[in-house]
Amino acid sequence: MAEKLTGRGKVFGFPKNIFFLGLTSFFNDFSSEMVLSIFPAFFTSVLKTGASPLGVVEGIADGASNIFKAYSGALSDKLQRRKEFVIAGYTLSELTRPFYLLVDSVSGVMGLRFVDRVGKGLRDAPRDAILSMSAERGALGASFGFHRAMDTLGGILGPLAAYFILSQFPLRFDYVFITAFLFGLLALWSLFFIRDVGRVFTSPHFSLPFSVGKLPVNFVLFLLSIFFLSMGSLPIAIMLLKVEHLGLLIASIPLFYMLHNMSNAGFAYIAGRLSDRIGTRRVIYVGYSILLVSYAIIAFADSATGLAIGFFVLGFVPAMTDGVQRALAAELSPEAMRGGAFGLLHATVGIGAILAGVGGGLLWEFYSPAVAFVTAAIVIIMGLALFVSSSIPGRGEAAQS
Repeated sequence: MAEKLTGRGKVFGFPKNIFFLGLTSFFNDFSSEMVLSIFPAFFTSVLKTGASPLGVVEGIADGASNIFKAYSGALSDKLQRRKEFVIAGYTLSELTRPFYLLVDSVSGVMGLRFVDRVGKGLRDAPRDAILSMSAERGALGASFGFHRAMDTLGGILGPLAAYFILSQFPLRFDYVFITAFLFGLLALWSLFFIRDVGRVFTSPHFSLPFSVGKLPVNFVLFLLSIFFLSMGSLPIAIMLLKVEHLGLLIASIPLFYMLHNMSNAGFAYIAGRLSDRIGTRRVIYVGYSILLVSYAIIAFADSATGLAIGFFVLGFVPAMTDGVQRALAAELSPEAMRGGAFGLLHATVGIGAILAGVGGGLLWEFYSPAVAFVTAAIVIIMGLALFVSSSIPGRGEAAQS
């Protein structure tokens, strides 16, 4: 086996790759979350549309992103050149930002979101492979948690910046898009400090990303449960429409999104460390249980305070699931298939996201928000039941058994 390089040196106690990939995600999410946080207002104020088109755009965009992750992960395993995929993916996403200045239709926004998410699809699985192979022994969950925390820290400051821009310059969405593009350039700058991971033996039989039969049975059961859990996770862009439903100022929409990201960032690293101690499976179960609680709070909220509490609680969900799910996927898959396994995880999440976005938007607009929340909750409960009954071992739990 060739030597495995994990990125030499440390920065602030973290391996160099872990730190600079986290910094890249901070700047990138500052940029991308500025744009996403104003989407509900942009759709209703500029494009004059509602929940259904917004759900379709977000669902298809996320689905395309995650399907591309499957192929990029497997291909990066095959070529053993992961950094190039990461750079190409971030560059493609950042280049879409200024073009939002030119669009005035749902189809135009969908096109840009599609290209943006294709970029995300190219980079995420290879990036996760670099993260997992750069982490120190016994710190896999903490490494993913740190990365997720940096990611969502940018997600706090981005929406906050969008709020200040829109509050000072009402409906000047163009100012938001220009600022987002400038911060995206900083994300590209920080990429040049990472090193590609070294080579490991790859399986000659794992040439396609959908070679599920080559992966352990536990991993396949894990994917099936994640499909249902993703299908029941309503896009936050749709839920933010509740702000206008209560008659609040549209400029305040980024603030509710910021609250979501605040709790996410504050708990992401802790959730990663917690998964190292008590097991990934338990943390994921609790995370999706909290999602059910947040649905109830947001659905019944009749004031800004109640809605703020709901979105703050909602932020704990990705903190306890996103990074921890990736850590569990790493545990359940052979290292030589790691990129492709991450790709399959992302593709599964993406297919569920398409159904969540399209279905959730239709139910929200043509029936009611309550119907959308109840339907999503039922699907989440089904996913949790499958996750528990499949007896998927998580880190910490296997050692205790």
